[in-house]
Amino acid sequence: MKKLLAVLLIAILPLFAFIACGGSDEPTAETGKSYSFRLATHYNTSHPGYAALERIAADLTKQSDGAIEIKIYPSSQLGDYTLTYEDLMRGSVDLALIPIPSEYDSRLEMNFIPYLVNDYSKMETAFGPESYFFQEYSKIHNEQGVKLLGIYVEGLIGLGFTDLPENYADATAAKGNMIRCPAIEVYNLVTEDMGYSATTIPYADLYSALQTGVVDGWIGGTPQLNYTDFKDVIKYYIPYNVFAENIGFFMSQKVYDSLPTEYQTMIEKAFMKEAIHSYSVAEELDKEALKGMEEYGIKIIQLEEEEMEAYVQQIKNTTWSKLAVNIGEDVMTKLIEAME
Repeated sequence: MKKLLAVLLIAILPLFAFIACGGSDEPTAETGKSYSFRLATHYNTSHPGYAALERIAADLTKQSDGAIEIKIYPSSQLGDYTLTYEDLMRGSVDLALIPIPSEYDSRLEMNFIPYLVNDYSKMETAFGPESYFFQEYSKIHNEQGVKLLGIYVEGLIGLGFTDLPENYADATAAKGNMIRCPAIEVYNLVTEDMGYSATTIPYADLYSALQTGVVDGWIGGTPQLNYTDFKDVIKYYIPYNVFAENIGFFMSQKVYDSLPTEYQTMIEKAFMKEAIHSYSVAEELDKEALKGMEEYGIKIIQLEEEEMEAYVQQIKNTTWSKLAVNIGEDVMTKLIEAME
């Protein structure tokens, strides 16, 4: 009888332990276990985005009592952003703050929708954690084995010019000016639908193209980039605010799934906090750059409210339908509804 009771006790003790722990299969943080992550970014150490990563790393180390440590690799030390994204898919890189490649799924071009948002105050509505964009975009990245942690916004994109078009304020007028576009289809589409002529020139050749008159202007940079890299060659800047220049905070889904639930939540909150913070930082930096350009002698041409609205409607009516081919009709419709 004593032997039988001993056997029964051995059999049921694990059950009591399971009940006492709540019966959950979710991993929990183990005392003394640490996690060391590699984080890749194309930013150099002087960029505001790098400072954001330093704040995240410090925050997570403090919250986890030293259990989470993040080593940041700036200036594309671990490879360019397309290679880094592949490494996230494989799990050979843990975290990243990088531009978003669309080679793996054309729907990833969602972040290039012109005039999805052209006002800093609406950034969180457009890209925040509760937005349709973020939730739908997260699903697409998840299919690639990548966890989206937040959308980091650098600023709003306008056009820099060496020569000012006479009818720059008329959304439907043909301008004739030749504008350099990056090798991204939507940039060429939107430039032509704004009435300009579009041509693709490598970024490395852009300065000389502006200087020699090969092109009359360019699209693809925030006020910050126009000021730091092209203030010696452009004479005018128009904040058309066509695109919100944005990139992504990412984590390998494999790495994320291996973590205790409390650390998953901790990481998500830390990165999203900096993503949302970037919206106000972008506004401040754009304003500083516009002021800097003006003081340098570049003329800032501000559109009237009705002129800006005319451009917004022009692009929505002409360009958006063309983008639905890659992004999908259903997604485009829901994005439009979410922003109205």
